[in-house]
Amino acid sequence: MEEVLAISNQPSAMELWQGIGGHFDSLGQIVNEFLDNSVSNFAAHESATRNILVRLTEQTAGGDVVVTIEDTGTGMKDLDSAFTLGSQAAGETPLNEHGFGLKHALASANPANDAWSILTRTVDDLNLGRFKRISAPYDIVDYTGEYCPGTEWPGHYNGTGTIVQFRCSREMYRTLGRGIRGGATAFVTLADILCEDIGFVYAGVISDGIASITLSVEEFEKNPFMRPIGAVEPDWADWLGPGRGSEDYDLGGGKVTISYAFGRINSKPDRIQFDNSTTRKYYMRNMSSSGVEIRINGRVLCSNLFKEIWGIEKHNSYNYLLVVIDLKSQNGKALPKTRTSKNGLREGDAKLEALYAWIRSNMHEPQKDVSLSDHETDLFEELKTRMLQYNPDPNKVIETEMHVFTSTGNAKDRVRIDLYEKTQYGVTIYEGKRDSTTSKDVYQLRMYWDGLVYDGITPTKGVLVAMDHPDSVKGLIQIVNTMKDASGNNYHFETKTWKDCGLDLTSR
Repeated sequence: MEEVLAISNQPSAMELWQGIGGHFDSLGQIVNEFLDNSVSNFAAHESATRNILVRLTEQTAGGDVVVTIEDTGTGMKDLDSAFTLGSQAAGETPLNEHGFGLKHALASANPANDAWSILTRTVDDLNLGRFKRISAPYDIVDYTGEYCPGTEWPGHYNGTGTIVQFRCSREMYRTLGRGIRGGATAFVTLADILCEDIGFVYAGVISDGIASITLSVEEFEKNPFMRPIGAVEPDWADWLGPGRGSEDYDLGGGKVTISYAFGRINSKPDRIQFDNSTTRKYYMRNMSSSGVEIRINGRVLCSNLFKEIWGIEKHNSYNYLLVVIDLKSQNGKALPKTRTSKNGLREGDAKLEALYAWIRSNMHEPQKDVSLSDHETDLFEELKTRMLQYNPDPNKVIETEMHVFTSTGNAKDRVRIDLYEKTQYGVTIYEGKRDSTTSKDVYQLRMYWDGLVYDGITPTKGVLVAMDHPDSVKGLIQIVNTMKDASGNNYHFETKTWKDCGLDLTSR
């Protein structure tokens, strides 16, 4: 008879705490997790006031920072579920999808498990003149909080609500500035970055009136101040494809409303502190702020998508493009699955793949705007595509990876031609500049020509391409065309504009 084998698998609370921390890339993502809980509560309950206050308090100059998130929600009613890992019983909307967020965020913000607290007050608590407090350290066995009767509520707002407070290290606070050119370390500058981040992540929440978010900044030994956090929104130039609208659609788990906008954007004004109509990070018409952005009920989950949807790499020529998708539903089973830290969507999820397919059905593949290309290499790639499409010669060879001086045997001698074209009419080589050519470009073209001759190929024509060619360049070409190459043939150079080649940069 088989014997029962007992297994003791109760984890150590501290080891568990340290294990579940580190799921977030920055303090901003941690703050978002707590904001999600407040927004979820507002979405699930009718409320006359829907206010959230985010307070940043510098304890000493250059020292730790105390972060406080306070809301005017209904308060936390099921504390048992809220503090149980993986429990979704207290979840009110899809923002509470996993049952890990509160604990993950606290563990990431305060790895030492020694400087955090949650105060909450429901209607019943308010009527009884008390609130509840749960504080560090987190534990698993015999974990307790406390009732606080007759104690003054320490929040900014009166009434019901919840206050989350934790102390984070200066190193954690500085993660707000990660990725900012030139770096950012000043307390107020980092607070401004958080202001912009929140305004971007919760733009739909703010603009739809689901929540009003305020930032309080308390720099050490300086006067504190408060600023409303406005929605960070794109400046649309015009619409593409289906334009702007909404559609009820079943991604595989029930219908959701897809609110969409396909368009071109203008660059936004340079950042003015705490003014979210300006920007330092978002909607800048660059490679890091274009592409597809996906939100759920106004909250951004991922952005800057290209390859995931169309299989194409980010490129300057797509900088104009923005596609904003906002999936609206309170049915979590109808929505794509989010990552546990809610800093992205889970790749491979069937509903996410269905959404990608829906996007492709409305925009098969974005068109490049070559006027945004920052190098003539991009323009020659565009020109190559046009030549391959419109040149009827079935034996044509058109390359942007053709090298010359290959027969020297030394790889360092090899030089790449901007564009190589071989047709029934001969071999044409191209050298170009986006704007204007100089005398050096003439000699670059001559080097291509001489390299082909050295490799045993007879070129027919060399073309110098740019928006403009000064008279000095045209005069030099006339002189070079009187000379002979190593095979005894005259050089045959000419100038063309990008418009002559079918690329009108001024009209794009």
